[in-house]
Amino acid sequence: MRITRFNLLISALVIAVALVMVPVASATSLDLFVGTTEVATATVTTGGSCPSNDICVTITGVGGNTIRAGGPTVGFSGNNLTGLGISSTIGLASGACGGLGKSETLCFDTTGSATLSSLTLELTGATLTGSNLSLVTDINIHVAGAICAPNPTCFTTSSSSVVPEPSTLGLLGTGLIGIVGLARRRFLKLN
Repeated sequence: MRITRFNLLISALVIAVALVMVPVASATSLDLFVGTTEVATATVTTGGSCPSNDICVTITGVGGNTIRAGGPTVGFSGNNLTGLGISSTIGLASGACGGLGKSETLCFDTTGSATLSSLTLELTGATLTGSNLSLVTDINIHVAGAICAPNPTCFTTSSSSVVPEPSTLGLLGTGLIGIVGLARRRFLKLN
């Protein structure tokens, strides 16, 4: 009887520690294409290391392709994105969507012709609770490089895939621990 209580206590402690260690966050991954060639990936996160009520976006070039930091640089579409501000290291500000695409509802730009291998942005002022959940469903960027030939720059299209959020994985893990515990208990009763 003492061993059973001890095992139950240890199991409860493991589950509690697992739940505390799992940050509440969600992430979406978007692949950005020029034609049929993937040129960049974007990861959109909320929660976790992203400040409360902000949406963090990291865009990384793939295969040597770069993001053009000039003109319409990046555009987003999604739910309740109007009125969001931005924090970035390259001085992006709200701007026209230009050639980014017809579906973008929130666009940012800067002047110049610099190119970046990656770009990290923080969309500020998002409403991330209740029915007003702000979600980015589409991102397009201004690309520079040989992929755009014969033009020096071009724009992407995107397709998204959901990345399992850490809290969901934690819940799955605790569920599996519970199932193993039940199976072990039944096995011990049979013997």
